[in-house]
Formats: sequence, structure tokens, C-alpha cells
Amino acid sequence: MAQAVADVFSKAWSDNATEKRITRRSEPWWNDTCSETLLQYRDDKTPENWSTFCKATRAAKRKFFNAKIEEIAKTNRRPWDLMEWVKGQKLPPCEAIQYNGQPCHTMPELWDALHNTYNSAADCPCDLSVLDELLDLPAWEWAPFSALELMEALAACSSLSSPGPDHVTWVHLKKIVAEPQCLNVFIKLANACLTVGRWPKHFKESVSVRSPANHLIPPQRRSGPLRS
Repeated sequence: MAQAVADVFSKAWSDNATEKRITRRSEPWWNDTCSETLLQYRDDKTPENWSTFCKATRAAKRKFFNAKIEEIAKTNRRPWDLMEWVKGQKLPPCEAIQYNGQPCHTMPELWDALHNTYNSAADCPCDLSVLDELLDLPAWEWAPFSALELMEALAACSSLSSPGPDHVTWVHLKKIVAEPQCLNVFIKLANACLTVGRWPKHFKESVSVRSPANHLIPPQRRSGPLRS
């Protein structure tokens, strides 16, 4: 079932995705009207068509930025998003991994940093007698995954997260599970995973994105629907 869902996502992406050629003149407000008026001006180079092209670009800019302002004012209510100082920080081309305040430039130094970070408590004694005070209760059966749990989990997912390898974002999944039939499929898939104790490979793939603070955002914060 997981492979079938992944195939549907892949086919939808392949059928509808279009390749865009990004240039230094590419702008998010550019639309088809701008392209048409630009082609008309290139055909005859008349001042009238140049004026028409300029009017089309101004109208496109006004429409695009007015929509952005309205979205920020009514949807997320974060007016500081309109300011330049809250934009993402430009990252340096490279940055050395540091351990104990010192950069790691060789493989032995990198290995020591990895080993000492994740195995620092390997040889520490562990007193298991504290577990003797706990009552030995019978194991409970795992409760089936419900539609309410799925909807609550999706509601907490950011609609601005970057997509994963399947190109599906949380916005897509929220619209998909709005259909009762699709919601039932996802619930059956989740319950099947819990019942048989199997985690398909589609749930293990994610994309990590570097944040402006030069730290890796955890994959569960930035991954697509099939990896949560």
C-alpha cells in the first residue's frame, strides 16, 4: 500500500510538473501577460509596445505584492515578514565542523568528535535497581490509529515546509485526507504498520535543509508527508 501511494504521488508529479529555466531576470511576479507584451515589443521595437510592456509589468507587480500583503495581514498576521531584516541569512560557502571550540580538518579529528559526542556515556555505570520499584503490569494492546489523531498531527505541520523526495508537501496531504476515502486509506496504512511492526522505506527518506542559523533543521520538521 505504501508503494501504491508513492506511485500515485510520483505519477501526479511527472504528469503535472513543468521545467522552469531560471535566469537572473526571473521574478515571482512575472506572468503570461508580461511575456506576451515583451514578445510584441521585440517584434517591432515601437515605443507604444514598450509602454504597453511597462504597464503590464507594473500591473503584475502590483497584483502580486498586494496579494502577498493581504496574505500576511490576514493569514499568518506577521507583518515583520515584509521587512528585509527578517529574511534568510546568506550562508558561507563552507564551514568546518567544530568540536570543543576547535575546527576538525582531518578524518581522525572528525572521528574523535563523532565518537566522543555519541559514545561519551558508553562506559558509565548504570544502576538498574531503580526499576525494581516499578510494578510489573500486564502489557496493553496498541490502540488503533484514529482519524482524529491524524488530523491533529497534520494541523501541527507547517504548510511552508519544504517537500521531500516525493515532492509532496503538508498542504497536499491536508487536501488529500479531506476526502473520507483517502483518509481511510492512510489510517489503514498506519494501523497496518503498527500491527505487523514494519516501517516501509518510503517513511525513512527525508530532506534536511540548512537554516539561516547554520544548523541542520531536524528531518521531521522539514520532511514531506510520507516521512512522518
